[in-house]
Amino acid sequence: MSANKWTKALQKFEAAVDFKYDSFAPENCSYTPSPSVNWIFANKANGIPKGSAVLLSSEAKSGKSLLIQAAIAEMHRRDPEGIAIIFNSEMRGAFQSGTIAGVDLNRLVIYDTNRPEEIFDFFEKDVQAMIQEGMPLRIVAIDSLNAIGGTKSMVADRSVNDHLIGDQALTLQKGLQKFLPIVRKHKLTMFAVAQVRANIDGGSYGPKEKMAATFATKHGFDYFVSLRKANAADDKQDMEGNKFENEDMKDLRGNKEITGHRIIVKMEQSSFGTPGRVGMLTLDYKKGIINQHEEVFLLAYNTGVIKREGVSNYVFEDVKINGKGNFNKKMKEDQEFTNRILQEVIKKDAQ
Repeated sequence: MSANKWTKALQKFEAAVDFKYDSFAPENCSYTPSPSVNWIFANKANGIPKGSAVLLSSEAKSGKSLLIQAAIAEMHRRDPEGIAIIFNSEMRGAFQSGTIAGVDLNRLVIYDTNRPEEIFDFFEKDVQAMIQEGMPLRIVAIDSLNAIGGTKSMVADRSVNDHLIGDQALTLQKGLQKFLPIVRKHKLTMFAVAQVRANIDGGSYGPKEKMAATFATKHGFDYFVSLRKANAADDKQDMEGNKFENEDMKDLRGNKEITGHRIIVKMEQSSFGTPGRVGMLTLDYKKGIINQHEEVFLLAYNTGVIKREGVSNYVFEDVKINGKGNFNKKMKEDQEFTNRILQEVIKKDAQ
C-alpha cells in the first residue's frame, strides 16, 4: 500500500527515518578484528551498527582502550579513507597511539584533554562542520567518561576543596546531548569507556563492582560491554598448547616474559540484540588481536556448526579431523576454510 500524500509530505523533513536504510546490513556496520566480539552484537551482519554507541566497562588494565584501537585498526583495513578520533581524557594518548598493529596514524587523531568544552563543544562545532564538508570520520571514542571534569569544577581558581555535588553528572548529561545526535545523524560508530567502582549498595550477595556511570549516560548508549582478563589455566596457552610466553626473555627471578593474555567480553545490555552473549579474544601485546581461528572454532562448536563425533573427532561439512588442536591447526593454515565456518555461524543470526 502506497503512502498517502500526508505521509509523503512528512517524510520530506530531514529528521524522518528512512525505512529503506538497513542498519544491520554488513555495509552499514563497523567491526573489530575479533569474530566473537562482533558476534556478541547479535545481528545478521555480526557487526556494530553505524550510528550506535558502545559503552565499555571493566576493572583497570583489562583491555578497553586496546579494544577501541583494534576496532580502529579494522576500520582502517576495510576503509582506505576512514578517519578516527579519540578524546583521551586520561591524558594517555601519547602512550597509546598506534599501540595496536594496523592502526594508520595518518588517519587517527587523539586529543589529550579532560575539559568538557574541548570535547563536547569542539565536537559539536568544529568536527561536525568538517563532517558536513565531507570529512570521512567513521569512529569516535571517549576514553574515559569518568575523567572528564565538571563544568564548574574546571573554572580557574576553583579549589579542590570545593565539592560540587552533581557537577560532573550534569556536565556529562549536557555534553552527551550534544555529542550523540551527531553520532546518529552522520552514522558514526561511537565507543566510550566507563570505569568500575565498588558496589557499596550491593550487599552480601550483589556484585562487588558496578559500572561508574550515571543514569543519563546509560540511557544514551545502545550497548553495554564488559571486559575481564581470563585467568583459567587453559587461558595461558593457545589450543595447540603454545603458552603466551617468550622463551628467550626472563626476568631476574627466571620467570618467562608474558606475551599476551585472553580477554572475556560480555554483552551486558543491548538495545538491539540479545544480552548475555560472551566472547573471548586473545591479545598479543605487540601484534594485537591474534588467533581469531580459535574464536571461530569455539563459536562454531558451541552453535552446532562444528559437530563432534565420538570422543575427539570434529566435523564440518565433509572434513573430519581427530583432536581439537589438529582441527584448529587446519583452521589456522586454511583461511578460506575458516571463513566458510564463520559464515555458517553468522547465518544462525540471520535466520
